[in-house]
Amino acid sequence: MDALRNFKDFLLVFNTMSETCFTRCVNTFQTRELTEDEDRCVELCSNKNIRVNHKVMSVYMEVQPLIVQKRIEEMEKLNPPATENVPESVETSNYTQPDNITPSDSKDETQDTSSQPQP
Repeated sequence: MDALRNFKDFLLVFNTMSETCFTRCVNTFQTRELTEDEDRCVELCSNKNIRVNHKVMSVYMEVQPLIVQKRIEEMEKLNPPATENVPESVETSNYTQPDNITPSDSKDETQDTSSQPQP
């Protein structure tokens, strides 16, 4: 995806440069070939545009990280990061056995009494 974007950017710069230099340098259409003056003008124009583009890109590469960092800081000021409300400790059971009952004293009250003789 980035390669496609880079190629589109390149084509945009190239087409803009070509149009600008053509408009400035080509004055007559009497011949199919460029005249010496037109050729020299196109050469100087294209070199100038390429140098300017390189300079702009080098400055952009230096400044871009600073701009991104500044935007991140501004966004953090506007939207502070949310803190997660996680309980410190969650107990698995709230049941506590009374002190007066020992494990041997406790009987299963759900036993089936139908098998026992009734008086």
